[in-house]
Amino acid sequence: MNVLHLERKFPGNTETFIVNQINALPNYKHSVFTVDFLNSLPSIAKVYHPRSVPFLSDKILRNNQVAYFKEQLDIIKPDIVHAHFITDACVFREITKNLNIPKICSCYGYDVSVVPVKFKYFYKHFYKPVIEEYDLFLAMTEEMKNDLMNMGFPESKIKVHYHGIDTQKFDSIRNYELIKGEMKILTIASLLEVKGHETVLRALSLIKNENPHLKFHYDIVGGGKLKKTLTQMTYDLGIAENITFHGYLNHSENMKSLIQHANVFVHPSALTKQNDKEGIPGAIVEAMASGLPVISTYHGGIPFVINDKKTGFLIKEKDDRAMAELLIKLYDYDLRKEVGEQAKMYAREFLDLYKKARDLEEIYKSLI
Repeated sequence: MNVLHLERKFPGNTETFIVNQINALPNYKHSVFTVDFLNSLPSIAKVYHPRSVPFLSDKILRNNQVAYFKEQLDIIKPDIVHAHFITDACVFREITKNLNIPKICSCYGYDVSVVPVKFKYFYKHFYKPVIEEYDLFLAMTEEMKNDLMNMGFPESKIKVHYHGIDTQKFDSIRNYELIKGEMKILTIASLLEVKGHETVLRALSLIKNENPHLKFHYDIVGGGKLKKTLTQMTYDLGIAENITFHGYLNHSENMKSLIQHANVFVHPSALTKQNDKEGIPGAIVEAMASGLPVISTYHGGIPFVINDKKTGFLIKEKDDRAMAELLIKLYDYDLRKEVGEQAKMYAREFLDLYKKARDLEEIYKSLI
């Protein structure tokens, strides 16, 4: 089977989940149409892309780009189209609209939550033809399915399918002890409002002021536009000496070391004024697979993977007091170990990439 994947920028540094889906089905022939080939992650797919990327051409294809991709179609002869993001399906519609083969589109979050708010009624003009022409839309959670239905997607064309992560990649023997009594707290997330870093910083300030005997260090992995704001906030709160901003790290030895030596993973996502909402942050599932206890929020698809007080902890968005109280509780070795091990077992059983890849394969076959 020849699968044609569509993504405007392939592969994005924070979108390893798309490459992973491709690499998890090695018996298939994969082709990718992209406008901007970043070549940042190894993939088994053959990538087709124009040599240059003119201004705004990743939003509206130009005639020469359309001609290029149509020429490649005659060579590839795909059996099925798999678009990643509804927005990307819209951009490539000029290429796919006359293809008489099954078409599916994976929805990941931004295209479902932000686009309808940011572009108001105008988005319907672009989404409507894709809704009509595509056979199936994959929603990460039941909540996302409901959001799609509220946007006018027919229920008969929506299937809940989470892509999963490679749990074996994060499997290791974990020592749940605190080294010299210091709790190592970790977040892996872009420095954006939706990720909720401020909630953690405020919680740590509470701990430092109210429980000065408790030792902690907070490692933040990720880059983004809030770097300056968050850095200044650590000084204003008097916790700068307890924080390290590592910037963006790929899945390198440094990243593995941070995960291995962490005691607690925090990811308190929060809805933004622009309605930016997470699907299922991959970093949360990776942390669970490594055996880390996770503190997150009742937000987006996160409750789909975290069962509060069993496979992790959930708090209300922006509740720094609740975050602080949970962190204090997790100084208890037995609690860290119990919840971390439950999280690991759950991730391996229900959130594994290769198990989900078999489900995706069945979806492909059912459409063809």
